[in-house]
Amino acid sequence: MTPVEVEGYRLVSQLGEGSDARAWLAERDGDHMTVVLKILKTTPAENIGAFQSFRQEHAFIAESRHAGVAEIFGHGFAGQYPYLAMEYFPRGSLKDAVQSALVPRQAMAVLAQLAGALAQIHANRIVHRDLKPANVLVREDGTMAIADFGVAARLEAVAADAKQQQVYGSPHYLAPELIRGEPASRLTDIYSLGVLFYEMLTAAKPFPANNIRELAQKHLNTPVPRLPESLGDYQALLDGMLAKDPSQRFQSAQQLLDSVDDVWTRLAVRAAQAP
Repeated sequence: MTPVEVEGYRLVSQLGEGSDARAWLAERDGDHMTVVLKILKTTPAENIGAFQSFRQEHAFIAESRHAGVAEIFGHGFAGQYPYLAMEYFPRGSLKDAVQSALVPRQAMAVLAQLAGALAQIHANRIVHRDLKPANVLVREDGTMAIADFGVAARLEAVAADAKQQQVYGSPHYLAPELIRGEPASRLTDIYSLGVLFYEMLTAAKPFPANNIRELAQKHLNTPVPRLPESLGDYQALLDGMLAKDPSQRFQSAQQLLDSVDDVWTRLAVRAAQAP
């Protein structure tokens, strides 16, 4: 049974529960900062695999220090149960926001924040492998941060995962090459970000499907959807993220950021020239 006492923190309420851990809203002693405590439900002796994944998640987030990555404040043991003290996001996740389309300016701002975060994550040879709205959290000031590195991996390790025919991530955000059994890469994260960008602009999935098999076929074969004419300025960005052939995608998050800047510049010039 996971303990409900953690030295240095006052647990306020349980936020949620996954297969391996529970999340608690807590207050840190001393400065009264509100944090989220993620506490494993088993001890290392009971489940060494869960503990190693937990420790790896901490390492990946700690290495990827960036305004667009959720922050970790500490870690330790509550009795024999490992815990992480993490940043609290009072406004929830992007999942709620994409239920209705964002205005293009907002979608572009979020895209730039997330691309910047991915650039830092990828610079450390880490791939997230599960980028989706529920894993993009919203701060009080409206800025966004990528969270949940539970299935993230080093680039050196993903080839081994592919050979074992293990596919990580959520079906609506899977790049075509993952469905073909190829390893994850920086470019598969960029594809997932493209799906997310389409959702932000339209409040819909780019490849709606009735079942997993149909969805997989659409990822593999259905052309990148065309945005309505009113959103045409953003089609090239979408094409560069959702290209079926990885070699036709943006080859890095920084290249994507450069293209975002180009679009913003073009829009600003057009606005300045308008009568």
